[in-house]
Amino acid sequence: MNPTLQQKAESLIRTIRASGLQAPAHIVFSNGLIDRVGELAFECTDAKEVLIVTGAHSSVQSGLLARVEALLRKAGSKGIIVYSGVTGEPTPAMVMQAVDRARQEQPDLILSLGGGSVIDCGKAVAALTANEGSVEEYLEGVGSRQRLEHSPLPHLAIPTVAGTGAEMTKNAVIGLYERGVKRSMRFDSMMPTAALIDPALTVPVPPRVTAHGGMDAITQLIEPCISGKRKPETTLLAHEGLRHTHQALPVCHERPNDLEARAAMSLASMLSGTCLSNSGLAMVHGIAAAMGALFELPHGLLCGLLLPHTLRYNREAAAEPLALALAAFLHRDPSDQRVLDDGIAAIAELNCRLGIPPDFKFLALSPQDLERIAENASGSSMSGNPIPMTPELTLKFLQSIA
Repeated sequence: MNPTLQQKAESLIRTIRASGLQAPAHIVFSNGLIDRVGELAFECTDAKEVLIVTGAHSSVQSGLLARVEALLRKAGSKGIIVYSGVTGEPTPAMVMQAVDRARQEQPDLILSLGGGSVIDCGKAVAALTANEGSVEEYLEGVGSRQRLEHSPLPHLAIPTVAGTGAEMTKNAVIGLYERGVKRSMRFDSMMPTAALIDPALTVPVPPRVTAHGGMDAITQLIEPCISGKRKPETTLLAHEGLRHTHQALPVCHERPNDLEARAAMSLASMLSGTCLSNSGLAMVHGIAAAMGALFELPHGLLCGLLLPHTLRYNREAAAEPLALALAAFLHRDPSDQRVLDDGIAAIAELNCRLGIPPDFKFLALSPQDLERIAENASGSSMSGNPIPMTPELTLKFLQSIA
């Protein structure tokens, strides 16, 4: 990795600490860091017994899971249990299968190895292993339990996709597909104990997943800049992340072995997680959550598709902070009068280059579909939108791009 980028990552981690933002107690970032997984596991706790939460295919087929198991044993772990049942966004059934195993085995540490869905599952498992009840009982707007009686188990999060920044967040998104909604289990104590970010782990990720993850990260950097809950500390971090994405994402998509570009996107993803966790999001994520639950579409695809349309919609209500964010994305002077138009156009052009559709016409959504999406989009993310949204306004917006 370019020493300048490594130094930038270390400086930004120090900034996160100095700003008092919510973040893991341990954050390490560098190519090749996976070789230190055993050391970091034992920095989290006496990791004699470890439950690894991972996906059903990629970490197994790539040999990464076996490598992590060997490194943990070398460091002193005696018992390693693997739950590899995460297939897509976690459902209550997936989470509770892992929780049942963890409650039975009583591991010292949860280690999540995978994309955002895997890490979210790991957060829920760490919390529920130490607490009574099912995941549904703790979900926002669904369950009745308002707090965790006991601290979650120590949790080491290792992302293998640059996108969600889930290693830096305190919530787990759970898909309640039979109800057509997604809801979060969210508590401050669910923040992972440690985040091990090794950009080299993202090299095997397929181009489509790279594209979707990258657009999720860009959205999670821009929305906290214009959110009604924005903070100066996260805005500065978001601008730093955005400066890396415009050039790096298409390189990752088209030249997947480029470690510099992979590192830049991993850094952007890390920062995006910090920003959303501390300053919230806006209407892209409100609508994407509703659509993802109803149609099981990739979250990052929805984020990329929606982003330029929502920025046009919110433009007048958030002109100054949006201009600053887009200036960082374009490496331009924010006083440039063209920065809003050019920035939104550049995002639309990036979508095209990544193979993300320009609108929802490809889905042939019915009027009833649009009404249901609009009704289900009024979650916590939507509450931060610069323009206060109602189901009626959301429906009108959706009709303009469907």
